[in-house]
Amino acid sequence: MGNPATTNPAQEERYLAPATSLLRENSIQQRMALFEVEMPQRRLDYLIVPESTRRHIRALLTKIRYHRMLYEDFGLKQVDPRGGRTAINLYGPPGTGKSFTAEAIAHELEKGLIRVNYAEIESKFVGETPKNIKAAFLKAEECEALLFFDEADSILGKRLTSISQSTDHAVNVSRSVMLLALDSFSGVAVFASNLASNYDSAFVRRILGHIAMLLPDTEARAALWRGHIPAQLPVELSEQDWAWLAADSDGLSGGDILNCVINASAAAIEREGPGCTIRLADFRAAMQSARQAQAEIGVS
Repeated sequence: MGNPATTNPAQEERYLAPATSLLRENSIQQRMALFEVEMPQRRLDYLIVPESTRRHIRALLTKIRYHRMLYEDFGLKQVDPRGGRTAINLYGPPGTGKSFTAEAIAHELEKGLIRVNYAEIESKFVGETPKNIKAAFLKAEECEALLFFDEADSILGKRLTSISQSTDHAVNVSRSVMLLALDSFSGVAVFASNLASNYDSAFVRRILGHIAMLLPDTEARAALWRGHIPAQLPVELSEQDWAWLAADSDGLSGGDILNCVINASAAAIEREGPGCTIRLADFRAAMQSARQAQAEIGVS
């Protein structure tokens, strides 16, 4: 064997290169393993939203399905050379069905779903978050899955102009990596946020369409109440009571209505035990608590 002290540096680098490459590949695979692909169960037909919102979702799905025809056959690539953006942004108050909609879009497109939130890709170690972002996109490309970023304002927020510490620089690096990843991503990405006004304009320009997830109208609220009250729930409601629930829950989201059903049911059990009957008064009390929470702390 040769004397290690006299090993040629070029030879040493050549010997180490395969090992370094393998370590790097293993690291990428480990990061990609953090993101699981799930098969979407929720369907667009089950989504309860105002009809205008449903039409907007359908229109964007059509653009995605017929992208090749639009850009190649119909020549849109000539006027939009960087076309191909298939990112959708869902924005609106909490509880309006953004996560449900993302899953339903994946189901319509017959794709798996990868859910990502900022807590999963953020790291306390400087430089790790960009690697996790890349890994999420690589996993989605490999599995042909829809990539869903919840609370997207955390990662799509405005880049910092005043850099005072290393963490500020790291935030900007992460957002730059996100921009590059979006530009090269050939799949479908869906973002959801309660604070889309915080998005950096560079991200806004890269999004195919923005869908406002509105608070439900009277018709949607009527469907939500009936949809969230299962047949076996021991309720005692007249047709007039059902109409009252739909009319008087103005300003509540689908998530709020679900919480009201759960809280009303729990209150009835507390009052009467397992043989309880849930009445309109229970729903009224639950709605009052929800509105009080909205007024005092901004949630229900």
